[in-house]
Amino acid sequence: MSFPVHQDVFEGPLDLLLQLVSKERVDVAEVNIATITDDFLRAIEALGSLDLDAASSFLVLAATLLELKSLKLLPREEADPETAALLEERDRLLQRLVEYATFKGAADALSWALEANEGYFTRTGGVPDELRPALPDLLEGVTLEQFWKVAVKVFAPRVTAPLDTSFIAPMRVSVAEMVELLAEELRRRRAVSFRDLCGESASRADVVVRFLALLELFRQQSVEVEQPTPFDGITVRWRQPQTGAEQRSDDRGELR
Repeated sequence: MSFPVHQDVFEGPLDLLLQLVSKERVDVAEVNIATITDDFLRAIEALGSLDLDAASSFLVLAATLLELKSLKLLPREEADPETAALLEERDRLLQRLVEYATFKGAADALSWALEANEGYFTRTGGVPDELRPALPDLLEGVTLEQFWKVAVKVFAPRVTAPLDTSFIAPMRVSVAEMVELLAEELRRRRAVSFRDLCGESASRADVVVRFLALLELFRQQSVEVEQPTPFDGITVRWRQPQTGAEQRSDDRGELR
């Protein structure tokens, strides 16, 4: 029996009220325990019989609420270690009681559902054997040639539509990776314009990465850059490989 409580600060089951009070989400000082007790007694009188389980659960919950309210309203002295241990044990028992009341309510709901539906039986799948002769023959009137044509259409390879990949974000290449790609291309072509180097760029970000990679190659003295006039085309030429000492010196400042 989950006894309902109707208060100004809370409406719902008594066990839920106790749980909220223990978590200080409802002020126990504003809970009228006398009114709750009177409502419970009137509910027992209306039933005409005493449910011992419900009565004992109510007494424990009401007593716990009363104790919590007294601890909040009455002044308290500093508790000794033994009293503190007892209070801690009481809190654990209270938590177990609230959990028990919650699961008991769920068990009662499941029991009621089972009892309400015990007279119903599900039907097994398929058509009963005694009704099979009354079923229509789905292949009646279908010739072998018609069946063959349908099979050809079903098993024929289908033409798949091209997959739209325009919404997929392109893969980004880091500056360090672009340095290696440009170096390989310049070794092969020896001299090329920067416009040609950016010919395969898919976005402005790729152009920026290629430009930063070109600056890194120029800093490493791996390329020569020539621009006759401002805003004119940039020509990039590959230089001879550096010595080992020069390469080690440049590696310390490599752009990442």
